[in-house]
Amino acid sequence: MSRARPLARSPVTALLSLGLLPAAGYAAEPCYRLDTSVFEVLQGCQQGDAGKLEISASALASLHYDADGLAALLVGKQHYYLRADGRRLAVITYDNGPDYFEQGLTRALVDGQIGYYDTQLQPAFAARFDWGWPFQDGVAEVCQGCRPGKPDADGHTSIVGGTHYRIDRQGNRLPTPTP
Repeated sequence: MSRARPLARSPVTALLSLGLLPAAGYAAEPCYRLDTSVFEVLQGCQQGDAGKLEISASALASLHYDADGLAALLVGKQHYYLRADGRRLAVITYDNGPDYFEQGLTRALVDGQIGYYDTQLQPAFAARFDWGWPFQDGVAEVCQGCRPGKPDADGHTSIVGGTHYRIDRQGNRLPTPTP
């Protein structure tokens, strides 16, 4: 599966660091397009009451979708992937933009837990980790009981503490590798 990366970045998104919390309290925030070279407001799209993304059919139709059928938006401090049929997923902010799809999966924070989602924006398995790193060679490192550390001078946040282990693409815990 192809590795989808955001098509455009702006100086505004460069100011964002690792976003671990879903958008909240951003009523009437406009949506900014990440599918064009110009960071512009997407007319017919906003974050309304209780942080719910509201997008019109005409706004969906105006987006440029990648080979996987995805477009990306920034609303407040929250990144979203959308499909032309209106499906949407609020994903974590990583590398100053929406989380990348690695091996066909991206990460989202659902009820305070990290979950992995495919390009159809469907869960690969239940969200249940305090943090999870991208998949590599069919394996991802996850942790329970971990938390964000203090951001460094460049705004990068490390994950500290907790129990770390590896999972496969079905969310099953893998044995600890022997040295």
